[in-house]
Amino acid sequence: MLKKVANPKPIGPEKPTIVERLLNILPGSYFLKCLAFWIIFGTPGMLLTRYLDTFDINKATALFAQITPQNIIIFSIPNFAMPLYAFYGTSHMRKNIVKAIPKMESITANGKNTLNTIFEPISRLVPALILATLFAVISIVSFPGQTQHIAGNLSLIVKIVGFTFSALGYGTFIWAYASSISGLHQIGKHHLHFVSFYEDTHLGMKSLGSVALSLAWVYFFGTGLVFFSANPVPILLLLVLVGLILLGIALFFLPLRIVHEKMTKEKHAAEKLLRKNLAQIVKSLDPKNESPNEITDILAFQILEQKVSKISEWPFDTMTLSWFSAIIITVLGTIITRYLLIFLGL
Repeated sequence: MLKKVANPKPIGPEKPTIVERLLNILPGSYFLKCLAFWIIFGTPGMLLTRYLDTFDINKATALFAQITPQNIIIFSIPNFAMPLYAFYGTSHMRKNIVKAIPKMESITANGKNTLNTIFEPISRLVPALILATLFAVISIVSFPGQTQHIAGNLSLIVKIVGFTFSALGYGTFIWAYASSISGLHQIGKHHLHFVSFYEDTHLGMKSLGSVALSLAWVYFFGTGLVFFSANPVPILLLLVLVGLILLGIALFFLPLRIVHEKMTKEKHAAEKLLRKNLAQIVKSLDPKNESPNEITDILAFQILEQKVSKISEWPFDTMTLSWFSAIIITVLGTIITRYLLIFLGL
């Protein structure tokens, strides 16, 4: 009789985060499980349990103060959209790393083993729990009136579970981004195997830039959602949020700066070799008799010069970086302007 082969234990970034492990107890699509969870313990569940606790539709809808589209949206962002996004975004970032590992294997010395070790912290529990606790404290201080959401035993259960898991989701989300970016930083510190500029203008490093950009988009969209969760956002939460954005920007450029410096050195080395070749061609030129070999050498030099000039100094297109930077600066400028006007009473 053949023995059933056990599934290999997930290693490195293949190991799910704590929020994924909790939801993976249930069968089905991960997104649908996230959606179902936050329908039960988010805004829809809060409405239903308040009604079941009071059997009064007016008390149930008092969650929104007044039933207007704006109030419903503002209430549902922190109590449904944000935790849902944190749960799904965490899984999305981790899976992006897993998908990118085969593309990044060739640029490091020990390949997949090195990458698994570098990205193993993504799934660690303790850092996520520490961040979750901090977010819980910040939420309680910023929004002290959350007990008003409770109308009885059922709504108490939904509120406690929803509050606990939303904090856990935010903590895991932040840790997934920070540990992923830290992993990219560690790759940059290793000896990198560059591809010849004949084959790739990004010297084989574009996979690093692609992963960093994909992580950044997920992270900054998630933090941006918080600005629509209250009107205005409490000062403590605002300061934390601005800090997270600035930290996210710093973490984004940290690993890429090291890779950028190494790519720049490679380009300078190619330019130095090009100048050496030019000197040799000039010395061999015969002004009285231009031979076919000399013409071939000049054409080869021109082709080589074009190739060297196109070598990228960043692991992605600089136009993409400029666009990304412009968006971040615009968002920060808008936020600062908005709250400065509020502070000045204008």
